[in-house]
Amino acid sequence: MSEKSYIMDMDSFLVSRLAEGLPFEIVRGLLTSEKPRHLRDLARDYGASPAGVSDVLARLKRAGVLVEQRVGNRRVFSLCVSDEDRECLNRLFKVYELQRVRQRAQRANRRSGRMSAKLQDMDEMYCFYKKAKQL
Repeated sequence: MSEKSYIMDMDSFLVSRLAEGLPFEIVRGLLTSEKPRHLRDLARDYGASPAGVSDVLARLKRAGVLVEQRVGNRRVFSLCVSDEDRECLNRLFKVYELQRVRQRAQRANRRSGRMSAKLQDMDEMYCFYKKAKQL
């Protein structure tokens, strides 16, 4: 079974929420971290606002997949998912990364195509200018 079809067959709550728009980077950061993470650390590491990260964490907490702990005067968070869900999420992240790489490559190809067309237009204009100048 391919990774894509495997992921499409999953009914994990967290995976379905990721498909609805939970930021991948924040969930991946929580999933791959060996220790619980603080909200501001997540915001800084992934270029998100603390309010945006707080919203994601609140939704994960309501879903029952986020564990909140107090360490001194700070609250830190970690994901609490089964090994099966962890494996599914890791596969999903791999597919997501492949898709992002393909999209970047397509954008680069379109940009280079536009640049090539511009250069070709410039060459044609220069040739026309040279011929017009000779008349």
